[in-house]
Amino acid sequence: MDRFIIVSLMVLILSATLCEGGEAMCHQRTAAHTCASMDCEPYMYVRADHYYPCDCFEIERFPHKTKKWYHIETSKGEYGYVLGDDCWASVPHCED
Repeated sequence: MDRFIIVSLMVLILSATLCEGGEAMCHQRTAAHTCASMDCEPYMYVRADHYYPCDCFEIERFPHKTKKWYHIETSKGEYGYVLGDDCWASVPHCED
């Protein structure tokens, strides 16, 4: 009985950890912005073919299209947004 409880708790902790965040990979050099919009200024560039910690994505809506922005942690330990046209990650939508 104790073994079942321990294994169940381990699976629960592991699944919570894995669902917490992921990694974004950019296929080309791109700008990291201060917010999830092209209206926000880029403050640095991220490298191509490099993985960045990523916890969620935001959607920027336009009249005829949408843009996906990934919230990443840069190599300098700062947070920013990169455009989904240049990067990809399997993460949930950011909570408001």
